[in-house]
Amino acid sequence: MSTVDPAEVRRRRDAARRGSPSSLAWIFVWDVVVVAGAVLLARAQYAFAEMSADMSSPPWSTAGWVGLPLVLLGLLGHFGAARRYTGKLLGSPFIGPVPLMLIGFAIGTWWGWSSVPGTWMWVPLATTALAAVCVVAAVIARSRRRSRAGVLGALLAGGRIVPGAITDIAEIEPSSGGLIGPVTVMFTDSEGVDRWVTKTGQWRRADLPKNGDAAAVLFDPADPANTRRIWVGPSGSRTGEDFSRWNV
Repeated sequence: MSTVDPAEVRRRRDAARRGSPSSLAWIFVWDVVVVAGAVLLARAQYAFAEMSADMSSPPWSTAGWVGLPLVLLGLLGHFGAARRYTGKLLGSPFIGPVPLMLIGFAIGTWWGWSSVPGTWMWVPLATTALAAVCVVAAVIARSRRRSRAGVLGALLAGGRIVPGAITDIAEIEPSSGGLIGPVTVMFTDSEGVDRWVTKTGQWRRADLPKNGDAAAVLFDPADPANTRRIWVGPSGSRTGEDFSRWNV
């Protein structure tokens, strides 16, 4: 038995971790692990091309056995540290682990190509192009998130917050760690008109609301039908952090 609400203890612990330097440092560490593992994994693909008749095994053949666990460990570590840092099921303060993994693959294929004469140059060129596209896409996505944060800030200054009710949200399996999906919230605008808005959100299992739960809705009273200027959050939300919590 406890005299303190465990849910409140968890919320305070998560709030203390959110944005902490230690969580950010661990994200950096795990990202380095992802890149290193991807480099070794890609380099290992060239091992058999450099095998000679007197070799029992290629010199870099074991790199893949090291690289793959490093990539998997780095990804798991990144997602855990990023979840603590951002407070979201999926989120990253940088470009994310997938572009970094592709950068590692590109480095590894260039390394292999330069070490093994006669191998195709289009392989490192293709992996480099793919990594570049992924990095650009990640940068664009971050730019859009910053733009949405600007809209949220403007709405907090000039919009209106009203209570709402969740009318449709998926239920998750007992083994699931959370949900990324749509939520439909009903609210009444400044003119007394009932409206239903569907937004895509993300929740950890402990934070997942249920149908019928109360919510808060932030909208533009001058344009209440504009779903791009509507944000939903937990009941009692008042700050940008509150309304960002449920949004992808």
